[in-house]
Amino acid sequence: MDSYELNTNSQTYSRNCVQSNFYYKTIEVNVVETGYYTFGSYSRIRLLGYIYNDNFNPFNPLENLHSQPDNNCNRGLDFKLIADLQISSTYILVVTTYSPNVTGTFLIFVSGPNNVSLNPISEYLY
Repeated sequence: MDSYELNTNSQTYSRNCVQSNFYYKTIEVNVVETGYYTFGSYSRIRLLGYIYNDNFNPFNPLENLHSQPDNNCNRGLDFKLIADLQISSTYILVVTTYSPNVTGTFLIFVSGPNNVSLNPISEYLY
C-alpha cells in the first residue's frame, strides 16, 4: 500500500462541472501483466477513484475516462474500482475527494494478476 495526502496545496478541479475545489492526486499506473485489477483506498475522508487512458485533463474530466467506481455499491468512505488494464497502455489513477474543500491522507491498494507500480505525478500536464 502507498500513502498519499490531499492538502490545500493539492491541485483542484470541477469534478461534477458544477462545484469546484475538489482536491485530487494523479498517479501513473504501470502494469506488467494484462488483466483485471482492483484499486481501493483506506482513508478517514470520503474519496473517489477514476482510471484514465494516457492522460487526465482536469478541464474535461470525461475525456480519456477508462473506469469509474460504481457508487451504488460503495457507500462507505473508501472507494473500490475494478479495471481491465493492458500491458502496452499508460494509465492515470485520479483520486479525488467526494466533497469539495476536504483534505486528508489516504492509502491506495491494488490487487490483480501481478504487481503494479504507482508513481505520483506532482504536476500533471495534459
